[in-house]
Amino acid sequence: MDAPGVRVDPILMLSGEHIQNAVFFSDVRVPKDNVVGQVNHGWTVAKYLLEFERGGSSYGPRLLARVRALRAAATEEGLLEPGFARKLSLAEAEILALEAAELQQMSELAGGGTPGLKASMMKIRGTELSQHLTELAIELAGDYVAPFQPQHTCPGGPVLVPNCPDVSENVPVVGPESAVTVSAKYLNDRAGSIYAGSNEIQRGILSKGQLGL
Repeated sequence: MDAPGVRVDPILMLSGEHIQNAVFFSDVRVPKDNVVGQVNHGWTVAKYLLEFERGGSSYGPRLLARVRALRAAATEEGLLEPGFARKLSLAEAEILALEAAELQQMSELAGGGTPGLKASMMKIRGTELSQHLTELAIELAGDYVAPFQPQHTCPGGPVLVPNCPDVSENVPVVGPESAVTVSAKYLNDRAGSIYAGSNEIQRGILSKGQLGL
């Protein structure tokens, strides 16, 4: 990353947070000792690595924890009415289906396999279900998604996190604790279906590699 020609530009998220970067390579020269694979076959190596970036992790457990936290928050706040409870149950069923596919894939990886085309499927379902949960969280929070409270989204506050707004720790939280990070998570998660290859690209990979279209 320190090589001449490598430039990293921060991408400011819709929530005002700096989480993503844009990296530019302008006539960057790499020592032969750093070559992975064969010279001029970098894209082949990159595609192989991307399989693990897209489908090498497990979305299921984290998504299940989030949907169950939503149910607990709705119950605690007396907002778990039948319609919303049904939405949570449907989301949980889809997440359990994704987790079953991930466990099957993990078994294949343990036997020496690679994610292959399934990586694209996992990436699509994982990111879109994550976005769906942010939408349910917005629905649950209601008007409490409106207040901008960045001082309450930084672990440890401005002392431990340099980019955290310098706001007094005595500033009270507006609304329930469960709603504090809802809008920031919703805005940040819009990037989920773009990074690691947009979900449109993943569908193109599946249509070509799996269906031969």
